[in-house]
Amino acid sequence: MRSRAALAAIVLFCLVTPLLSGHDPVVPDLGRALLPPGGAHWLGTDQLGRDLLTRTAAAGRTSLLVALAVTAATTALGTVLGAAAGLAGETADRLLRFAATVALALPGLTLALALAGVLRPGYVTVLAALVPLGWVNCALVARTATRRVAGSDHVLAVRAIGASRLYLLRRTIGPHIAGAVLTVATADFARALVTVTSLSFLGVGLPPPDTDWGGMVSEATPLLVAEPRLAVVPALALAATGLAVALVVDARRPTGLS
Repeated sequence: MRSRAALAAIVLFCLVTPLLSGHDPVVPDLGRALLPPGGAHWLGTDQLGRDLLTRTAAAGRTSLLVALAVTAATTALGTVLGAAAGLAGETADRLLRFAATVALALPGLTLALALAGVLRPGYVTVLAALVPLGWVNCALVARTATRRVAGSDHVLAVRAIGASRLYLLRRTIGPHIAGAVLTVATADFARALVTVTSLSFLGVGLPPPDTDWGGMVSEATPLLVAEPRLAVVPALALAATGLAVALVVDARRPTGLS
């Protein structure tokens, strides 16, 4: 419960702070550049005079939304592929395991960097770079859970009266594997968050004026010695979010998946 409360507090901070703050997280104000923490700016300002607290919250909102979009896409794709393979039979099951083995063997971040470096920076590019190899964990868990549930008496009875595979997946099997899929999706969200910010830190993520925590750290790197807070604040925000998500995953994980 505490881990969920911590994560909810972080999400609320990222969503609400840019709306309530009187400072624009994007528009520069060079006359206020590199102000120290004080009453008007609790964490000071960055090298372009933007309020660091507001910009951190706005960047966190972007980081969370992009990671959520990546996770939603990979979860949907992985669940469909895994559940279909688990119900279809041995041939489909072998094809899924082969595809998963190939995907796991590929250097995901390197391929993402290569693709993001070729395409124009943006949200679509991030999705195209991370989704093709991000479905594996969810697919394998969905496949295993589907095979387990498909052998239960309830599912066998529904199949015996002539229910279609689509009906089985949507109405009978889906609700039983949702918990396991959601646990994996939560863990995938943490990985997506780190990967998205890593791409931005390396300069192939979201283009200005949009930014996330990785982009903020990248912008602050030249001033790391003189003004370390510019990099430390977003890095701590990312670390706190990752820790909160990890605790949520640990609390959700059933004994059978540990």
